[in-house]
Amino acid sequence: MTDTTKHLLLVEDEAPLRQAVALARMLALLPEGIAIEVETNGTAVPPPGLDAQIHQYNVSPKLAHSGNPEELALIPERLAHWAGDPRAAFKFVIAEPADIADVLALAERFAIPRERIWLMAEGTDAATLHARESWLAPLCLAHGLTLSNRLHIQLYGDTRGT
Repeated sequence: MTDTTKHLLLVEDEAPLRQAVALARMLALLPEGIAIEVETNGTAVPPPGLDAQIHQYNVSPKLAHSGNPEELALIPERLAHWAGDPRAAFKFVIAEPADIADVLALAERFAIPRERIWLMAEGTDAATLHARESWLAPLCLAHGLTLSNRLHIQLYGDTRGT
């Protein structure tokens, strides 16, 4: 893709994939040259008609600290599907250093390449993000993972729609 490529990012956990048929019809109406990304929690798999139109999946499985039951948040056959798709990048929200062990275990179990793993500090304000990023950044470097800044939190705080 070139720098002039336009991107459309669809975000809402598994919601875009729950509406896959209608979404595929809508995307077919877009002009050529738009790269389409879907943000998903990784609990659903797209049907072929939608999948063929997607350039990148941003898969954000929920770790234990999220409060989501593991059997609903980390479905093995779904994680295996996403790990096998080179278009899938994995984003994990990290609240404490122990969360990285969970990420590394998932990476090993499902053969997720580390260059496709992004870690983001958990927090609802800039001060919390900064404090967590101070210990998260060296851990990312040590494990060959990418640190992702949560710019929307730093700019707008914990507000919906940002």
